[in-house]
Amino acid sequence: MVYKATQDIVRRVMPLLDLLATRTVDKARLLQYLSARSGVDWGVLELLLEEEDDAAEIGAADRTLTFRDRSSGAEHRIRYPACLLPQIEPLVLDEYKRLAGGRPLTMMNSELFEYFFAESHCARCRWRGGEHTQIQRECHYAGRPVNFEDRDAPPPDAADGAGPGGERDSGVGPFA
Repeated sequence: MVYKATQDIVRRVMPLLDLLATRTVDKARLLQYLSARSGVDWGVLELLLEEEDDAAEIGAADRTLTFRDRSSGAEHRIRYPACLLPQIEPLVLDEYKRLAGGRPLTMMNSELFEYFFAESHCARCRWRGGEHTQIQRECHYAGRPVNFEDRDAPPPDAADGAGPGGERDSGVGPFA
């Protein structure tokens, strides 16, 4: 049962890990770090020590954190993931906890959403502006730009031969 629960959490947080890391080792290190940090917030782990060192490891920064399991007393040393920028760490940690908790109808923090998608999608989306708030909220619920349509692309009905408003010439069949 524990394995299934862990598997479900990993499945839910994988889209976040994919946004931050490309290599498997980086995703694993990021998952381990975010799980441990969340464990502190949830009262299962205790952060004992945070130290700088220069022992290079693949996908790790020069920071090591030592956590203690509150129930067993076991200590675990975890390296800070190199793929996690310190300036977005609090936002990423909150997003991890949101996804891991599996609560329905919650949204990705708008600042984190903008960090990931503002330039690549939002700036070019036809659904920009206050009149399209509901469409934008759907993207924030999904944690990715599910409703993205490039504002410079031709309208969807232009490719099917229909005129403005979808009307057709009466002499042209639907398969013309």
